Amino acid sequence: METSDRTQSIAQQVRDTIQMRPSLLDALNMKIVNYSALARILQEEIGEGSLDAVKAAVIRVADEISEDRYLREEAVLSILKDTKVRLQDKIGVVISPIRLDIPHIVTAHLTDQYVYIVDQTAMKNQLPEKVQFQKNLVALILLSPPMVEDTPGFVAFITQLLASRNVNIVEFISCSTNT
Repeated sequence: METSDRTQSIAQQVRDTIQMRPSLLDALNMKIVNYSALARILQEEIGEGSLDAVKAAVIRVADEISEDRYLREEAVLSILKDTKVRLQDKIGVVISPIRLDIPHIVTAHLTDQYVYIVDQTAMKNQLPEKVQFQKNLVALILLSPPMVEDTPGFVAFITQLLASRNVNIVEFISCSTNT
């Protein structure tokens, strides 16, 4: 293998390894990483390449993602500014192995079960056995402009914000401009 092919291969391995770790991407983006220390860790993980080659690849990736992330975050924030937010309480999630005739806000038929998002105040009838019903949830409904469909990272940005505030997402539905 020629040196340039090997270097390219190491650079790609470094890029792939870093891109699989959101925390590393964030740290590189904020420029709070010791490149030499990260290169040593990645070199051991990848199992090949000189420390200098791995470090050079780390620096290249950091430069690339910094610009890419900035542009992506700007696009996401622009959409968020034009997004209307609605909260709805007294929401329930019904999960059933059989189709149910119940009032629902949204339903999804999965491979082996049905998931219903319901207004729990409208649930008057007893549910069959083997049906799970989780109550007292809150729906966060985002009504975004159409450009949300062409902007990568919007959903990831929202879920990361919620997770960083220790908010657990029980069910997630995204459809066109409604998230």
